[in-house]
Amino acid sequence: MVESNDTDKAQVGWPEYIGLGWLINQERMEADLKHLWEYSLPKVRASEEEVVQAEKQLGFRLPESYRSFLLAANGWPNFTQNVTIFSTRDLVGGPLYDSVRILLDLPECVEAMAMDGVIAEEHFLVAASELEDTVFLMGKPGTTSEGKVVWYADGQVIDRYDDFHDFYMAMLEYNKNDARELREENGLPPRLMPGEKGYRPPRFEDDEPKTDAQAREA
Repeated sequence: MVESNDTDKAQVGWPEYIGLGWLINQERMEADLKHLWEYSLPKVRASEEEVVQAEKQLGFRLPESYRSFLLAANGWPNFTQNVTIFSTRDLVGGPLYDSVRILLDLPECVEAMAMDGVIAEEHFLVAASELEDTVFLMGKPGTTSEGKVVWYADGQVIDRYDDFHDFYMAMLEYNKNDARELREENGLPPRLMPGEKGYRPPRFEDDEPKTDAQAREA
């Protein structure tokens, strides 16, 4: 009789998914020989108090899928290309929030989103690009879109996600594809990506096992 692995699945949470995301970005970074993108580590997790303070300013409790992410990583600059996942501070103000808010408040933007079934006032920002008209919006509690994420760019809805976790995992796939394309463009051989069966992280010089003589010298 094969034992159930439900317990193992239950132990996989945001720390593991965030670690996977960073491994994938390391693959992108290694393949990005022309330095097309910037790369950043995820931020240190938010405290419960920081999340609650942001919720007070917003006027509602954050959907659980995003709230639990913040308690594991309080935002992630350059998470995918130039898109930043908002921190508790970004949610309520700051340069990125302000610049994106100006775009979203334009009547033509509100109308364009409405044509795609996205009511602007029923959503709040969870991620955005600093350089392009690309935003990710989450449905506020009590709305028909509660907890769902919408990808809006260039005047149209690009994709929709069931929750923040669904959005996050979809972006990891985009990042994997980006790494593959960068490897091909730069003449690097193809290889498996993190999360794929048989993947082994690249070994660096410091990881090589030392001989007894080398160990004594060290």
